[in-house]
Amino acid sequence: MINNIIVNLIWAVLILVLGCFLAKKAGIMIENLLKKIRLNQAVKNLGWHAFFERYKTRLNVSKFFGLVFEGYLFLIVMMISTEILNLMILSNFFLNIVNYYPNIFIASIIFIIAVFFAEFSKKIVYADADLKYSNTLSILISGSAWVLAGLAILYQLKIVPDLILALFRGVTLALALAFGISFGLGAKDLISKFLKEFFKKIK
Repeated sequence: MINNIIVNLIWAVLILVLGCFLAKKAGIMIENLLKKIRLNQAVKNLGWHAFFERYKTRLNVSKFFGLVFEGYLFLIVMMISTEILNLMILSNFFLNIVNYYPNIFIASIIFIIAVFFAEFSKKIVYADADLKYSNTLSILISGSAWVLAGLAILYQLKIVPDLILALFRGVTLALALAFGISFGLGAKDLISKFLKEFFKKIK
């Protein structure tokens, strides 16, 4: 009996040590991958760094997601180690957290997509279009992306999902109407400008 306990304890410690090492390496790998796709630069272009620097805090989104992935692997290691030691209450606790983690991963992917989409919208410029319309369109697309992404993230994290789903539908309808009106007004002015230039050329 005592021998079994000692053997289980040794195995649990070995798995814990090795698992923590691998989790750390995996977290660094994810951080470096996100750096390569310039996630930090995209966030910086959106002006978020300036906000955090006011509070003397450095924003490193790539490192944050690396830590999230590292934490996931660490929880799996803890779950296995506690199960080896027959600490089933703790093992089930870690299992419940591990089962919830896919929601965090999907929410993270939504956030990353929203960052790049919002950054891209900042660069939208129409040739021969009035600059004010380009800026308005850029702000509208960027703001819409963050509103929808925020609602999608909250829904994925199962934070009052019924309310979030209702809000998502309402916001989607409102944004569709806003885009329709914006594009309609923009198209009206662009067509007017085109016709003026056309008639000038044929005179």
